[in-house]
Amino acid sequence: MALTYGIFYNKNSGHGHAEKKAKICQKKLLAADHQVEMINDDSLAKSQNHLAKKLSDLDFLVIVGGDGTLNGALSVIVKYDHPLPVGVIPAGTVNNFAKRYHLALETNAAIQTILDVPQIRYVGLGKCGKDQAIVSSLTFGNLANISNKVRQQDKQKFGLGVYLTKAFRQIGHDKSYLIEYQLGKNRVKTLRTWFALITTTRSVGGFPYDTGASGKMHVSLLNDIHVHQVWEYIRFAMTGRLRASKNITAFTTQKLTLTPKDNKIVSSRIDGDQGPQLPLTVSFLPEYLPLIVPS
Repeated sequence: MALTYGIFYNKNSGHGHAEKKAKICQKKLLAADHQVEMINDDSLAKSQNHLAKKLSDLDFLVIVGGDGTLNGALSVIVKYDHPLPVGVIPAGTVNNFAKRYHLALETNAAIQTILDVPQIRYVGLGKCGKDQAIVSSLTFGNLANISNKVRQQDKQKFGLGVYLTKAFRQIGHDKSYLIEYQLGKNRVKTLRTWFALITTTRSVGGFPYDTGASGKMHVSLLNDIHVHQVWEYIRFAMTGRLRASKNITAFTTQKLTLTPKDNKIVSSRIDGDQGPQLPLTVSFLPEYLPLIVPS
């Protein structure tokens, strides 16, 4: 039976690699007698509008890209509350989502997973506000500010080193924020926060970093950092793995409202891209997305 597949990708990302992968997938789906709708435009916003118009006509959605492109497509699904089976062809730098769910990273293997009789796993997503997905992570604080300021050409030239260099320059400076954390409807904490990491799973970069309950968001806070804590910071920055420390607060929750309490502007970063400013409400949607996984 012929099915209709949408292929969502950013033709300007990854030096055109995403577009090449998308066209390979298109060719193989057409050869299998399926219908294909290529969903891309000159900007992410236009691509999202294109997807929104086609969403109800699709049987499956294939997303080609990394966590940022996944966020763009899945935000449309969250906004219109229209979950449908999604296949992923990784084309990003980290591909945290693909690694977390053991999806094929090689293009032909990923396409074959989509072509085979689909094996579906229902996975959770985060939601920021009313219409933005959180695929892997939301961050704010000092490191998120640094990431928002790092230029794309510097990342390509210097890699992760550019983040570490800029971060070390901030160690010992008063750059933390006083943030109110409301967990659900009642429990409230007000904490000095140097950096916050909120993830939808227990892994970062494909590596487990937390043993907390599944089905919830995992929240880790660096309350402050000084020169004598530099090795603790390096461990956190490079692996995401946190050890017991009076300067680290960790908890899990299904809903979290974040409110600055010291009149400072606090910007977020969602799935590697610049996000909205606080205050924000984020929530977790358990078993929301039908994800095509290898059998």
